[in-house]
Amino acid sequence: MDEGNELSQDEGIEEVEAFSQFFGTAREVLARYTHCALCGANLHFTHITDFSKNLTQETARCPECGVRVRKLVHRLQ
Repeated sequence: MDEGNELSQDEGIEEVEAFSQFFGTAREVLARYTHCALCGANLHFTHITDFSKNLTQETARCPECGVRVRKLVHRLQ
């Protein structure tokens, strides 16, 4: 195996932490995705689409805390 393709120990940990929100039952994952981690309120989502670049920006905000929980960019294709 080529040594250039191996992940360092720190990179492997970051990758697991990035996807840890998607582990568990479907109900648990959905609850973590749609509810605020601080207060448990339902999150409000906004989506802005740029069709010229084929991107959609998703922002999740908690109306109770006022905290912006996440800001993701999704590719359309």
